[in-house]
Amino acid sequence: MFSFQTPLARRHAMFMLAALASAGLSRAESEVYKTIDWNDLMPDPWVKEMTKDMAAMSKLSYLQDSSDEATKAMSAIRKKLDEAPIVKTQLNKKVRIPGYAVPLDAERSDKREFLLVPYFGACIHTPPPPANQIVLVRPTAQSKIKKMPESMDVLWVEGELKEGRVSTGQGVSGYLLEAVSIAPYENKPVKR
Repeated sequence: MFSFQTPLARRHAMFMLAALASAGLSRAESEVYKTIDWNDLMPDPWVKEMTKDMAAMSKLSYLQDSSDEATKAMSAIRKKLDEAPIVKTQLNKKVRIPGYAVPLDAERSDKREFLLVPYFGACIHTPPPPANQIVLVRPTAQSKIKKMPESMDVLWVEGELKEGRVSTGQGVSGYLLEAVSIAPYENKPVKR
């Protein structure tokens, strides 16, 4: 029978318990997804710059929609939106984010990619948001998907966030989320 009476045995037992606890903690930490919101994906300096640009655009309200000057102004702003910078400190992190699904095709496979956007109608009924507000979701081989999303379904998506500037027919993404979990939105994230 093993006894904890000697100092050496107690130290050995404490070391083993500490090693087991830290192994369990690192495993638990590796499965934690930090909930972020869409504002976390936009660099502050860019937001300030775009606020000024949009204020300047409002001064052009006298232009005819189809005029050359209006077309030129809209093309310039669309270019800035499609080239919107991302927040590099968010990359390679395990995140959970809510959003609306924008399918890229009619395929119903559980591995189909789709866009995740911050508001209803983005990319479908309205012009696409800036690239730093569009996330290309790519399910992984191990993805847990309760139901493949339909157009404008509200979801929680969990996975590792990467840089992913991809031009699609629906808009330009700034981020790629390698999804391990896709679930219908609830007020609280789904516990796993």
